[in-house]
Amino acid sequence: MSAFPNVSFLLCTALITVTLAVSGFAKAKDPSSTVTGILNLGLEKIAPLKLTARTLPWAELLLALGMLAAPGALFTVISGISLMLMLFYLIVIARALATGRTAGCNCFGSKSAAPVSRYTLIRNIALAAAAAAVFAASLGSGRALIYELYSLNAADWGWVLGAALIALTMWAVQRGEALAEPDFGESDDNHLLLPVYEDRGDGEEYVRMPIPYATLHTLDGKNFSIRELAELKARVLFFVSPTCGACLSIFDKLADWAHKLPQLELHPVFSSESNAKTASVPESITPLIDPKFAAMHAFGRGTPLAVVLGSDGLLAGGPVRGASDVSDVMDQLIEEFTGAENSDEHSEQNTVGQMP
Repeated sequence: MSAFPNVSFLLCTALITVTLAVSGFAKAKDPSSTVTGILNLGLEKIAPLKLTARTLPWAELLLALGMLAAPGALFTVISGISLMLMLFYLIVIARALATGRTAGCNCFGSKSAAPVSRYTLIRNIALAAAAAAVFAASLGSGRALIYELYSLNAADWGWVLGAALIALTMWAVQRGEALAEPDFGESDDNHLLLPVYEDRGDGEEYVRMPIPYATLHTLDGKNFSIRELAELKARVLFFVSPTCGACLSIFDKLADWAHKLPQLELHPVFSSESNAKTASVPESITPLIDPKFAAMHAFGRGTPLAVVLGSDGLLAGGPVRGASDVSDVMDQLIEEFTGAENSDEHSEQNTVGQMP
């Protein structure tokens, strides 16, 4: 091999092959984990949820197969595509850290739901570097994994065996640590909530994500987690600012929405107490404070932004941004609740009419 020693190239090829295979199998086993990862990382605008969840696992598995056994020039193509994929993943993780979207990326299915951190970035830098080495070698005499294994001599196999033992040891340590389940006590907040797919007609599917853990407080200093608020009663949070022109129409409609939706609690959410005090909020409605909009960033950025919190711990609508979209969501809620009430009244009338 002209530019890379046999064993170095082989280990890089094996690393990318195993990574793609493990990732593909995990995503294929649990497609909802891919949806969760896309939403957590804010990629839904460039990665259609259902299409990506269905195709990405198989694309990764095909690439893994190509890294394992693709012949000749096809291996160069496969290694080039793998490099582009690893670079894309690296950019996604770097963007997530830069924008504060540190919820789990689910890069290896639901088993990898740990928050995105600098260690995730280091991992992806290493994978991108390995993929680059494989692609560079493939432009010379580099070949797929099984062909490289076949050409190893006795000394090379010694290095491969050592690397395999290191990998096996690290895997066993990680698996052993995972068996130690932390004691969370009996708190109800520690049960696992998974995304729920909800068909809303016309072929539209809404993914009900778990409500994130974040804290808001009232003007008198009482702190509440968003989940705690939702458990008490379903709510709509409006992330707004008194200096936002598009938010003015939201302030004007709050009282009317609250009157038409007594089943829900409506809360305008401000980034500071001073903003809450200067905004024209109806006295019957309780504003909440989200310092520097830290909680809002779990849903998106920009005001006005609205999200509907279900009492079952899952989002029931949104997040949506912009005065028009927020108004549309509220109109849909009014229509749904009004329709449900009319249906109940009609049912009661029929029951009374049938009584002897």
